[in-house]
Amino acid sequence: MTTWYLGLSTSGHDPALALVNAEGQVVFAEATERFLQDKRAWGLAPDHVSHLSAALNQCGFDSAADRLVVASSWTFIKGDLPVQVSNTLLPATDGLWLRSLQATAQSNAGATLLRLGLSAEMPEVMRFDHHLCHAAAAAYQSPFSDALCVVMDGEGEAGSVSVFDMKARVLKRRWRSWGPGSLGTFYAWITGACGFDWRLGEEWKVMGLAAFGQPIPELVDSLSSLLLVDRGRLQFGDETRLAEVQAKVARHARTPSDPIMQAADLAASGQAAFARVADQVLAACAAETPGAANLILTGGCALNSSYNGTIAERHGFDSVFVPSAPADDGNAVGAALLARAKDQGHDALPMGTGSAYLGTRAPDTSLAKARHGAGPLIATDLTGQSAPSIAGRLAQGKILGVFRGQAEFGPRALGNRSILADPRPANMKDRLNRDIKGREAYRPFAPIIQNANADEWFENAQPSPYMSFTKRWRPSRRDQVPAVVHEDGTGRLQTVSADSNPWLDDLVDTFGRLTGVPVVLNTSFNIMGKPIVHSVEDAIAVLMTSGMDGIVLEDTLFEKET
Repeated sequence: MTTWYLGLSTSGHDPALALVNAEGQVVFAEATERFLQDKRAWGLAPDHVSHLSAALNQCGFDSAADRLVVASSWTFIKGDLPVQVSNTLLPATDGLWLRSLQATAQSNAGATLLRLGLSAEMPEVMRFDHHLCHAAAAAYQSPFSDALCVVMDGEGEAGSVSVFDMKARVLKRRWRSWGPGSLGTFYAWITGACGFDWRLGEEWKVMGLAAFGQPIPELVDSLSSLLLVDRGRLQFGDETRLAEVQAKVARHARTPSDPIMQAADLAASGQAAFARVADQVLAACAAETPGAANLILTGGCALNSSYNGTIAERHGFDSVFVPSAPADDGNAVGAALLARAKDQGHDALPMGTGSAYLGTRAPDTSLAKARHGAGPLIATDLTGQSAPSIAGRLAQGKILGVFRGQAEFGPRALGNRSILADPRPANMKDRLNRDIKGREAYRPFAPIIQNANADEWFENAQPSPYMSFTKRWRPSRRDQVPAVVHEDGTGRLQTVSADSNPWLDDLVDTFGRLTGVPVVLNTSFNIMGKPIVHSVEDAIAVLMTSGMDGIVLEDTLFEKET
């Protein structure tokens, strides 16, 4: 009999499931939104019947002989706490809604085992502290034995910040904040003030828009004063202060129907205020840990790649690590790892390979069906010639989707579910946004570059395998890759190596030797408002309904007739 550990993200939003084997390795992790193609999958079960069944089958789970231990990413139901939901920044109705979704997810965790015949009664579920799940998931994926781990998100069991010390891969909480002060809530509010919707995950749009604006000093000061920082702990200011700041922000806000650039200065000011407060939190943590070399940053706020890229220089850490899925979907991994540790009596967390490629692999039947029923598409076998064939087409201006191997775990496409293009043409950004993604023209795209070349192209380059750090391009390089240079001269960097993704590393290297520019444009394989594609059928549908020129399904290239 083999024991498996099923971790479930039970926040009520961004549900996900993860499977850890008895040896402590994460063998599967995926957000529910991918499987169901429902953005953020609000209120849906993290152990959706078909999704869990497919994951167990992919991992080789034996339903007749194996044991399955279930764990959730919260210790309790938030709605049971005697806490009044306030209208601070976000409407109280949103808070009540979120509580109801979390209650359902937390109460029903593990019920799918009944439907799959894996349990004769509602299974006992191990329940773990929310921020501890964040920390465990990040620590597993990190390369460190010792590190300072800071969790910053919308909310945890008590407050929105927790600090852990990791020694010999054993996590110990140092402190947690207790008040209703939250950088995650702050950024969600700014997202709304800029005319976007945080419930759709549109914080990305604010980060991108900030590059087009200028921080307004007085507004940055006011926004920063919303959050009081006491030894790293966060508290919102009093109601009078909140009302004053909200009135100031209203003068700069836009509605969804207003021109987007109307909110550029507000976005820049909000980003600057976020950085100022986050700096105070990290400075307090670093002061308590003199000489701390390694920082692990996780929680939803760690998705702010623009801020992340500045941390090492501003706070003196030798290394800064952000996991591939720092938000609540990643907590499925943390819950599964903590369940294994409790079940087996371990204190130290295992060290993973660092790979983010933990999701669904295309079934052979779907691939065979696509190859034999290409219809109007031209199918070419790329076995043994994948890199030169694809690099050549990219250099000719072709835009290609990629669907290979296991899907990435986390919100960013890292080459296995990506759309790739040549970053050199100045009009490539407009082509992608207009003809394929169907999104706002200002939205940026990411560059992929080999680790060994990153310092030649970026200032203060650092490893960024999950696209977690925005760095500044070297001025001499910007004109060579205009499609991936943002308005403020930065790029959300993805570094790649032969160890992390051999196929992608070979492609970038080949493209560099062919063109003299070792950079490939990368964006997620989806259209605006939809999750990254999950199935072969999803990928073909995007190809046939957009301006893409072709897709790579494993080692077969499908192209439109010209």
